Amino acid sequence: NKMSVEYKYELMPNRSWRCQVYLQDHCLAEGFGTKKTSKHAAAEEALKILQKMQANIASLKVTQVQKVGCSSRGSGRKKDLKDLVIYENSSNPVCTLNDTAQFNKMTVEYVFERMTGMRWKCKVMLEDEFIAEAVGVKKSVKHEAAEEAVKILKKTQPTVVNNLKKGTVEDVISRNEIRGRSAEEAFKQKIKEDNIGNQILRKMGWT
Repeated sequence: NKMSVEYKYELMPNRSWRCQVYLQDHCLAEGFGTKKTSKHAAAEEALKILQKMQANIASLKVTQVQKVGCSSRGSGRKKDLKDLVIYENSSNPVCTLNDTAQFNKMTVEYVFERMTGMRWKCKVMLEDEFIAEAVGVKKSVKHEAAEEAVKILKKTQPTVVNNLKKGTVEDVISRNEIRGRSAEEAFKQKIKEDNIGNQILRKMGWT
């Protein structure tokens, strides 16, 4: 982003000059002396202020927290993650984590922390316990962290898969299998009814 810097001079009653530095129309610093030295003094002071502001911003971590699910903290008892069951109702890992939290009556938190430039860190917390994290642009970092969290949880926790929404392929396969079996049974029935065919198959050693 471009910032406009402007120097404004004012002649003082004692014949010295005051130079004020304006950044984005805001007076940032000022210096006194001759017209030339007052500008240098004001610029140095402005630089010190900007460096101090930058250091303060760097030390101040920008964090955002998103909470999903219902917590058991109100009852005074914290849920044990060992009892967690992953509820997979979607191929989207964020949806899987959110559904899992609600299914287990737990709280999942996404903690965003501003890194350098456009990069963010996203931590996934379940019942205040750290599960996984990812670093990237804010648009996709939540998805990446959730994906990592689901992978880690699946290593130790049982998974319940809801096939009602994404089970069309399985349904087609099972229907085809049923059709295949019924056709096979019908073919056998026809052979049994056809005495000549049955005799030929017996002679060939097929039945």
